[in-house]
Amino acid sequence: MIPFLKDRIKDYDANQFINELVEASKLLGELDAKIAGCKFNSVLMPMLHQKEAIASMYIEGTQTTYSEMLKEEVEEKPSKAKEYIEYSNHLTALSRGADYLRMENFSNAFIKSFRALMFRGLVPSQKEVFLARYKEEQNRIVNSSGDTVFEPPSPQETGRYMNDLLDYMNNGIDGENPLIKAAVAHAQFETIHPFDDGNGRVGRALISLYMYKAGLIRYPYFYLSEAISEDKLMYYSSLTSSREGNFTIWITYFLRKVVAQAKKHIRYIDSMDELYERTKINVKEVVNSPKYEAIIESLFKRPIIKSSILADRLNVSVGQAKRYLDILESKRILFSLEGKKNKRYAFAELLDLMR
Repeated sequence: MIPFLKDRIKDYDANQFINELVEASKLLGELDAKIAGCKFNSVLMPMLHQKEAIASMYIEGTQTTYSEMLKEEVEEKPSKAKEYIEYSNHLTALSRGADYLRMENFSNAFIKSFRALMFRGLVPSQKEVFLARYKEEQNRIVNSSGDTVFEPPSPQETGRYMNDLLDYMNNGIDGENPLIKAAVAHAQFETIHPFDDGNGRVGRALISLYMYKAGLIRYPYFYLSEAISEDKLMYYSSLTSSREGNFTIWITYFLRKVVAQAKKHIRYIDSMDELYERTKINVKEVVNSPKYEAIIESLFKRPIIKSSILADRLNVSVGQAKRYLDILESKRILFSLEGKKNKRYAFAELLDLMR
C-alpha cells in the first residue's frame, strides 16, 4: 500500500537537485517574459499545443508526425482518422482545461471530464459513458515484456488517494516550491493510475495545467512530453524510484526535463521571430496587396494550407487566394505537396523549425 502525500511531503533531499531547481525557475521566468513580448502569441500557443499532442501520442505508441497531422487538418476526410481524432481531442482537452482552471480548482469531476474529452470517439459509443469514471477493475503497470512492475491502489482505494492528491495540488499555502509540487503531483497521479487507460497522457497534460494554475507560467503552454519522449525508459525508471520511498531521483529528472524544454522553447521563439521578420519582408515584396500581413499570419497558423482555407481567412475568392499561394510558391516561400487537385502548400521553413 502506497503512502498518502500528506505523509510524505518532505520525502526528498532538495540539496540533491538545488542547482536544477534554480536553473529551471530562471529559465521558466525567461521564457515567460519572451512569450509575454512575443509578436505572434496567437500562432505560437496553438503550435506548442500541437507539438505536445504529437509527443504525448508518441510516448503511448501512436506513430505520427507534426506535418502529417497538419496535412490531415486541411482535409475534409482525414485519412488517418483514429490518429487525427486522438490528436484533435488532445488539443481540445488542453484548451478547455486551461479555460476551466482560470476560475476553478482541480477536482475529481474536472479530471474525469478531462480524460473523457481525450478519448471521445476512440471507444465504442456504448462505452463512452465509462470514460468519465475512475477504474472499476484492478489495473497494473507493466514493463516492455508485459511483466507487472507495480500494482496501483485498488478501485476501492482510488477515490481516497485522488482526494489526497487534489488536496495537495489545490493547497497554495503549504510553503512547498510549486515546481517540486508539479513533479510530486505527476508521480503520485501515475502511481495511483486512476483510470483503466490513458493515465500517461492525462498525467502529462496535468503537469502543464498545474504549473499554470500554480502561477509558474502565465500562459498554459509549457509541456514536457517532447523532452520526455527523448528518453522514455529513464522517465519510467525515475517514476518507479518515486514509489520506493524517495522522490529525489524523480524530481531531479523532472527538473532537468523542464530545463531542456524551456531552452528548446526559447530557441523556438527566437527562431520564429527571425523567420517572421524575414518572411514579412519577402511576402511584402512579391504580393502586391494590403492583405500581405494577413497572408503571413495565415501561413504561420497553417504551415500546410490550401486555397479554400486562405480564402476564408482573407475573405477573398478561392481563385484570388490561389493566385497569392502560387506567387509564393514561384518565389520558393511555399512548396506544393503532391497532387494538383485540391492542391496543398507547405511553409517548409516553419515545418523544419518545429520538428
